Amino acid sequence: MHFQIVLQQLGYSEHEAKLYLASLKMGESNIADLAKQMQWPRSTVNELLEHMHAKGLMHYYVKHNRRYWLAVNPDKLMINLEERRAALRTIMPNLQAMRSDNGGKPNVQLYTGVEDLKHIMDDIIDTKHHVSALLCYDDWLDSFGEDYANDFIERRRSHFLRMRMVTPRTDLALKLKQKDQESLRQMRFLPTDTDLRRTSNFIYDGKTAMMSLGQKRPTGILIDDPDVAHAMSIYFENLWNASSER
Repeated sequence: MHFQIVLQQLGYSEHEAKLYLASLKMGESNIADLAKQMQWPRSTVNELLEHMHAKGLMHYYVKHNRRYWLAVNPDKLMINLEERRAALRTIMPNLQAMRSDNGGKPNVQLYTGVEDLKHIMDDIIDTKHHVSALLCYDDWLDSFGEDYANDFIERRRSHFLRMRMVTPRTDLALKLKQKDQESLRQMRFLPTDTDLRRTSNFIYDGKTAMMSLGQKRPTGILIDDPDVAHAMSIYFENLWNASSER
């Protein structure tokens, strides 16, 4: 399931991801074989294969007037991704120049649902800036899951992005703190009379992200405005100084 989700994050549809993974395991196959394996109509499989061939996800050869399909080598997916990134980098200066500054108004974006909130976490990595975090770690972990939490820490660490983090003292937070040094993180615990719950806040590179995690459908706001970030930084520093390392 994890492989399918990653492929979908790369821009492939759910059906394309499922068909690619099935073909990768089966090796060369004709449409009938794939339709039987997927339990889909042959017309659906045929249409998907044509789309995937155009995207460079599948290729085929002809033998005895029949097409035999093969999933491309997974290494090719990485090459495709690098090519897309390189193409984007070439036009990035022009795109930035075209962007309106909204007359100095803050840029505010709303996110709903955990999958949407992950875009905020990805932005923290993409911005490549050290981050200050005020959050209830237990609630954040419960919403995003341990696998995603470990992946985020590893991505942040691989980009040498340091984090200062203030959170309530809990068993999970105490366990996390044991790996502060290797995770490029410095954690402090809120005073016991400070009741922080079901929220996560991140300050980085002139941006402020605020998440409400206590709902059935979590919600987040990302504010791209240096003045708001500065005000939130003052609030964070006060809590940082009032918090303890044990």
